[in-house]
Amino acid sequence: MAAAYLQSWVPVLQSILPRSGPSAAPLPEIGAQAPALPGTDGGDLITRGKSQGTPTLVAFVRHCGCPFAEKEAKLLAEETKKHKNLHVIIVQHSEEKETEEWFERIGAKAAFTDSSRYTLIADPSRELYAAWGIGVLPWTGMVNGNVMGALKSLKESDGIDLTPTGKGSWRWQNSGGFAVDSQGVVKWRKVAVDSSDMCDYSEAAGTVV
Repeated sequence: MAAAYLQSWVPVLQSILPRSGPSAAPLPEIGAQAPALPGTDGGDLITRGKSQGTPTLVAFVRHCGCPFAEKEAKLLAEETKKHKNLHVIIVQHSEEKETEEWFERIGAKAAFTDSSRYTLIADPSRELYAAWGIGVLPWTGMVNGNVMGALKSLKESDGIDLTPTGKGSWRWQNSGGFAVDSQGVVKWRKVAVDSSDMCDYSEAAGTVV
């Protein structure tokens, strides 16, 4: 019993320990072509969106278990219901198995009524985060007074709370989002200032649809 309990805490401890990673590139500029974003089949999802004339929301979310990542995934699903030609790309930094299990566990898979409207990408190396300018949170960015207040508010309003994180999760990885139009041009961007700073994906979608 004690061994199993201790083992359950291993991913939690690993998620807060320092680790190395790629250096973040400069943020893509508004009006510039979006960086490449390789899909699971090796093709560039941004190029594919251009060829199909499809605007895209790209969400680099926080770790599996973070309530703010859960909320953002559900907000993104709502945008696909409002805008029939919009595609959503969600990037997580856990291992692929953990990412897929997280997406189903939080109800995000069911929230997307059409599975062709989203792409879920596991980026455990965090190279895609870095290529799009999403780096690491500062020391005060993971837990502060604002974060604790936001956690309480989200639990009260949506019933969303912290859940166990898993292999590959790293709480210091920052989050952010982008809106890319049907020509592959960045029209909206946001990088979180702390772990509770979620993207307004309704506003983002309004810039490309």
